[in-house]
Amino acid sequence: MSIEKVLERLEKEKEFKIEELRNKKEKEFTDFVTKKEKEFEEWKEQIKRELEDRLKKEEETLMSQVKLKYLTESAKVETEVVYNLKSELLKRVKKLSKDKYTDIWRSILLREKINEGSILLTKGEDSLDIETLSKEFNLILREERVEGMGGFIIEKGNVIIDLTLDTILEELVNNNILDIAKILRGEM
Repeated sequence: MSIEKVLERLEKEKEFKIEELRNKKEKEFTDFVTKKEKEFEEWKEQIKRELEDRLKKEEETLMSQVKLKYLTESAKVETEVVYNLKSELLKRVKKLSKDKYTDIWRSILLREKINEGSILLTKGEDSLDIETLSKEFNLILREERVEGMGGFIIEKGNVIIDLTLDTILEELVNNNILDIAKILRGEM
């Protein structure tokens, strides 16, 4: 064999080995890139899920804050409306003529079956014909007055009957608060 053929054969082997090595390295590189791309996609998905979870929690927190603020404001408005309703009812009752006003209290005393006792007027009571009611229901008027916008308290032995306008209006509103709330919320 000649040296030229040996060199030629070595050259071919060298080229073959180089090509083989190049193919091997290209495959390793391709595998490495594929692996890293897969890891990167998995990382992206994990970060995306974490961001979505964080965003969802922040959204829920904001919605809860908005809902709480709405409910708080709504409760304030409802409370103010109920207060205004009581005030308006009180004004209208106080604007009644003395006869009509006394007739309302007469019917309350009849309903409560009052036939004797002591009567204490509220500090705000100035429209009641107390002389007529005292005679009709055998009531003794006491000089001291109790807190309230109108009406009175009856004491009969150990029993105290609160017939102040404030208490009656409060009971009236409380007994109808569900209907009032439905009206305020537009449910009726």
